[in-house]
Amino acid sequence: MELEHILIKPDISILETLKIIDEAAVEIALVIDDENRLIGTVTDGDIRRGLIKGSNLNEPIKKLMNSKPITAKLNNTDDELLFLMLNRSIKHLPILDNNNKVLRLILLKDLISGKKRPNIAVIMAGGLGSRLGELTKDTPKPLLHIGGKPLLVTIAEQLRKHGIKDIYISINYKASKIKEWFENNPISDANISYLEEKEFLGTAGALSLLPSIPSDPLIVINGDIVSPINFGSLLEFHTQNQNSMTLCTREFSFQIPYGVLQLNGSQLVGIEEKPFQNFFINAGIYAISPELLNYIPNQKYYDMPNLINEALKDGKRIGCFPLSNYWMDIGNQKDYIKANKDYEKITNW
Repeated sequence: MELEHILIKPDISILETLKIIDEAAVEIALVIDDENRLIGTVTDGDIRRGLIKGSNLNEPIKKLMNSKPITAKLNNTDDELLFLMLNRSIKHLPILDNNNKVLRLILLKDLISGKKRPNIAVIMAGGLGSRLGELTKDTPKPLLHIGGKPLLVTIAEQLRKHGIKDIYISINYKASKIKEWFENNPISDANISYLEEKEFLGTAGALSLLPSIPSDPLIVINGDIVSPINFGSLLEFHTQNQNSMTLCTREFSFQIPYGVLQLNGSQLVGIEEKPFQNFFINAGIYAISPELLNYIPNQKYYDMPNLINEALKDGKRIGCFPLSNYWMDIGNQKDYIKANKDYEKITNW
């Protein structure tokens, strides 16, 4: 993180600050005095709230800055910093010297991602990908390229980036091609193993092939998901909320292409032209506590909704983790093409 890009003076405008925050892509700017001492911070959220309350974009940023930000010293350990940030629900933490000059800016996502974890992950990569037509005739869907390399590789690298070293890949269709890829292109410091399906086992059935039930929650992700998710944050959320399962969710908006009538009996009381309906959908990414693996039948077809419904029936805690980053399921050719076009715009892989 190059601090000079986010250091600002208190008299620059709100508009200019907004541009700086947007270009730096860390959602914060640090306000300093003429001696380069920290006097405040401002986030994109601070600016949004200020504008809602009537602030003008040409006003100085000092009107919206937080003049009493939470900070830390250079001698604080990573564990201390992580505890402080999680306890105070902050994503950014300036590190100051004894004269209140900024030395570093700590990002919560970096602290979490750099932490080595005992958790395992399973990437579900055994499907046919038939909706992609000719694209998957000779290539398994997870080996289709997104951004210049196989999506399966990107997912595995993301998991490793967030401290997950032991990665299982469920394989069936064109399984030898997946094995061959990783034999020729190993991921540094990652242990890749395979759950080999003799027949298709659905979106959860392959979990019965794990050599043993792990001691810690595991990550399960479909092998056709394009999303720069922070798996560390997902696991922290799962543990803090004492969930048996945590589903990642994505908001989906659908426009009804007709005028929708509001009726009272046979009488019309209103009409809404082509309204949007908003839903939360299952994003195909999960954190699962080991206890739920006992629900999964041995080597039988079993989908994740079956596991979710059985767990709910038994009163298990099922939480939802909303994704705010990019998300795409490349299940069809249109979405596959779009994901490749979008990939260049994604800055936080």
